[in-house]
Amino acid sequence: MTPNQVVGNLQGIFPPVVTPFNRRGDVDEGLFRANIGRYSGIGLGGILVAGSTGEAPYLTERERLRLTEIARGLVKPPEVLIVGTGLESTRETIRLSREAIARGADALLVLPPNYYKARMDGPTLTAHYRALADAVNRPIVIYSIPQFSGIDIPTETVARLSRHRNIVALKESSGNLRFVRQILHRVRPGFRVLVGSVAILLDALRAGAAGAVLAQAVFAPDLCVGVYEAFGQRRLKVARELQRRLLPLATKIAVPYGVAGIKAAMELAGYAGGPPRPPLLPVDAAARRQIAAALRESRAGLEF
Repeated sequence: MTPNQVVGNLQGIFPPVVTPFNRRGDVDEGLFRANIGRYSGIGLGGILVAGSTGEAPYLTERERLRLTEIARGLVKPPEVLIVGTGLESTRETIRLSREAIARGADALLVLPPNYYKARMDGPTLTAHYRALADAVNRPIVIYSIPQFSGIDIPTETVARLSRHRNIVALKESSGNLRFVRQILHRVRPGFRVLVGSVAILLDALRAGAAGAVLAQAVFAPDLCVGVYEAFGQRRLKVARELQRRLLPLATKIAVPYGVAGIKAAMELAGYAGGPPRPPLLPVDAAARRQIAAALRESRAGLEF
């Protein structure tokens, strides 16, 4: 797809796919392929490789690029392949981004540098993202996840960056609806906002968000797509009911247990999850029972 086609298709629900590991702790490419194969053709906007749920901080650059190659062979247009390429230095982010593009990335998800937090102000972030956008000819998605990065990207910084032709979207994962609304009012027309919280999904769509990147979509993609499609069809009662069912999958799985809980939920839902990469630990038996109960609750009496 051309960059313009990618931007046009950067809407809907995107699962931030997990990275399965084998018993030796290496990436299990077969299980990774199997998961992506199950996501194809069910109404998703595409997938995200090497995001937070994919344990990107614990992947080597070679692993990120190999996962990109595998995913490129399975993700077909108009579905969009987004790849996380944010590193600490501008130079290394540009280098990894170019490598990911060479292996088939349609768009790049770029976390702000965050080790020197006190120096990551608006002008610094603006210079970082502009340097990247000048160096690559693929759409860039700014990644706002302050609960992990410790960086609150100023609204005016996002608005300023949105004027660059290659900076096309914001993935906003704080769950701050007020911030989402402010961004939508300040950015250029056509700039996409994707949210990362099911709690604000419907309100964000009403405000003008283009879709969402949801951890729940890796193990309950039908519910997530159902909310988005029902909203687009103005079946708001159905959309609200499906969002209500999704909320416990956040509050009882993703929030308390993180990646380990999400991977356990995937296994219980018939996908390949497996353990997280150390130092993260798998969930215990009690947590697994709670996760199973939350999954059952989300499906009880479901008709849509």
